[in-house]
Amino acid sequence: MKRLKKILIYTTVVLAVLFASVVISVFLFKDKIIQRFVTEANKHLNTPVKIGKIDVSMFDDFPNLAIVFTDVYVEDSHPGIYPLLTAQRMAFNLSPVELWKGNYSIRGLSITGSETNLRINAAGKANYIILKETQGDGTGRAVQFDLRNVRLNNTIVSYLDQQADQHHVFNSERLAASILVTGDLYKIEAKGNVVTEQIGIGTTLFLTNKTFEVNTRIDYDDDKKLVDFNSSILKIGRSQFEISGNYNFKDKNLIDLKATGKDTDIQTLLSLLPDETSKKLKQYRSEGDVFFNLSLKGEISDRKSPFISVSFGCKDATLFHPDYKSRITKANLNGSFASPSLTNFSDAKLFLKNMEGELNGKSFTGNLGISQFNDPYIALDFKGELDAASVSNFYPIPQVNDLNGLIDADIMFEGKTSLLKKKATAQKVKTNGAITLHNVNFNYGKQNIHFKDINGTLQFNNNDLALSNVRGYFENSDFQLNGFFKNIITFLLFENQPIGIETDLKSKFLDLDQLFSIGFEEEESKEYQFRISPDLQLNFNCDVKKMKYKRFKPTNIKGDLLVKNQVAVSRNIIMHTMGGTLTLNGIVDAKNVKAIDVISTLKLDGLHVDSVFYVFENFDQTFVQDKHLKGRAYANVDLEMTLNEKLNLIAPTLIADISATIKNGELNNFEPMKKLNKYLDDEGLSKMRFADLKNDIHIEKQTIYLPQMEIKSNVTTIQLSGTHTFDQHIDYRVVAPLRNKKKIDPDEAFGAIEEDGSGKAKIFLKITGTTDDYDVSLDKDAVKKKIASDLKKEVQELKDAFKLKGQKKKKELELTEEEFDWNDN
Repeated sequence: MKRLKKILIYTTVVLAVLFASVVISVFLFKDKIIQRFVTEANKHLNTPVKIGKIDVSMFDDFPNLAIVFTDVYVEDSHPGIYPLLTAQRMAFNLSPVELWKGNYSIRGLSITGSETNLRINAAGKANYIILKETQGDGTGRAVQFDLRNVRLNNTIVSYLDQQADQHHVFNSERLAASILVTGDLYKIEAKGNVVTEQIGIGTTLFLTNKTFEVNTRIDYDDDKKLVDFNSSILKIGRSQFEISGNYNFKDKNLIDLKATGKDTDIQTLLSLLPDETSKKLKQYRSEGDVFFNLSLKGEISDRKSPFISVSFGCKDATLFHPDYKSRITKANLNGSFASPSLTNFSDAKLFLKNMEGELNGKSFTGNLGISQFNDPYIALDFKGELDAASVSNFYPIPQVNDLNGLIDADIMFEGKTSLLKKKATAQKVKTNGAITLHNVNFNYGKQNIHFKDINGTLQFNNNDLALSNVRGYFENSDFQLNGFFKNIITFLLFENQPIGIETDLKSKFLDLDQLFSIGFEEEESKEYQFRISPDLQLNFNCDVKKMKYKRFKPTNIKGDLLVKNQVAVSRNIIMHTMGGTLTLNGIVDAKNVKAIDVISTLKLDGLHVDSVFYVFENFDQTFVQDKHLKGRAYANVDLEMTLNEKLNLIAPTLIADISATIKNGELNNFEPMKKLNKYLDDEGLSKMRFADLKNDIHIEKQTIYLPQMEIKSNVTTIQLSGTHTFDQHIDYRVVAPLRNKKKIDPDEAFGAIEEDGSGKAKIFLKITGTTDDYDVSLDKDAVKKKIASDLKKEVQELKDAFKLKGQKKKKELELTEEEFDWNDN
């Protein structure tokens, strides 16, 4: 026991003496060690190196010594002053025994807080040629490398190749490596974590901010400039990829790499795609067999890029999103992607073959092929019965909520998408099949617009879509559509493309109040502007049983609407409303959005006058209101006007001829008539009834012209004429029998009374002023100036001029049904 104790004591003393000797040696010879190391290192460097501080440490890798550099700056080999390497701390580990012999054998290296910038300029010259060429076999070198312990902490590496148009950035918090050097052969083993900030090839970024666990073995032959990857493993998430192959850059940059996935899942595969492609899918998960294999082979240069080939897919897998209810089960897919160039996918091909699965028990199949990515040729087919709610619960559709019902789909598409850009070639693209909707319901948009009980068939025929009994409810309104949408696929895929619509609408009830409020609610913050799209061609027939818009509630609405070249034509739109029948024909020319020309003819057949005034809210005036009027109106109206982009009337442009008859009319409690009693001495003027009232009214120059008309009533027979301006100035002339001359002062009425020779007299009156402030007075100038006949002549002249102008304008804008033939375009 005593002997063992002595041995331990002696051993401890020897080690202590040895440790003290090393410490003393380091302290005494530190400057010489540093100077010798720096001198030898500088013999091999071509570029300037700046170091903030140099020290020797015993504790970094005991028992080895460490030469520690802080604030290191190594300049690159390109012209100018640019850093190749910066580091907060670098430590070179050396054997004290070898050092005592005068040999600087580097056994390890530790780098902390570094940033390395590797660049190849447009001329193909690298910036990392910083070592001087050595002569001989190098056996006499004082500084030698045997790097069995390399540690990198918090390091960033950037690689920019301007010739090959590549820019890659990596970083690592921790990476341990061993480098065994035998002549020109370097055997490298590395383990740790690597983050690919980006793999940039051309304008496309791959593997953005992806974290890999790396366990790799690489052989590098410096003479052959050959890098061999041997059984290297990259792990990301639960998946791992075996990397094998080589990279040779002696005469040309030649790469031949393969990556084989093991234990892969869909989440991992999606994470490898560019973010803009995968961001909507990256939360999806998979269970079952998912496979992935990649091959990269060819030359990397400014003119050439390697061939890439990827095979991927799944077998009997389950696909799902953890936050959604639906799952695709029994999923099978064989996918492949190949491109002759990694940097240019113009000739790439993507195939998804034998797609099949069940979405919540509803089976589907499909295939997809895409080639020539710059001018894509697409071949797609899909068949399946889908539960609409399951579709929404697997992949939510933007702005569509509470989707349910059944969708039967059996469709195919084949052809170049570029052919769809021109109508002449669009029919060369083959689209066939149908989508049938069964009791589909959903809410749409921020307003939760409710679509209910949608049924019908959408039949595809090349670039056209046929609607067969597509019916349902849109909020309070119902609809049934039959017809065609021509050029529909082109219209949906590309901007500024025409669409032709030929359809019949049937409806039991349309609530225009609700539809307009939905259509314009999102535009409240904007200035509403009416426009007819130059891309729209419409041939629309309607048969609506009931409709509602504010106070306007017509029934049995039938008619046609044609739209082409920003001109809309309504033909024989007929409806029952306001107790009678209204027939409308018109032309709206919206080529100039700030001056929309309207030409229209209307026929009123038996409309109740008080209802007309009520429905149109007394035409925004209070002088004559619905409470004053009764009777039935029969009229033919020709009008021409111009509206601005907000559909407000440009008042000076309104011209109209109205040939009207009012039957069984009444004028009740009309204040101007009650004021006539001062001269006519007849209390019955407050409640006048008349059988027929006829006149030809003209509107022009912001004035309503009322030629003289005779009103035979239960009270009296009077003649009325005059004008009424849009700013509510009135000038009406009244001629009535004078029954009580005693009530009139002869001197005051001189010139306003006319005798007919049989003892009967007529009195001439006028109503002038504004609708808010008017006077009823004697018209002393009427007899001698013949005002009524002059007004009638003026109105006739205006009407004749308007008729000629209207005929010319109608001829310019008249469109026949043949001109709306889509095939003529």
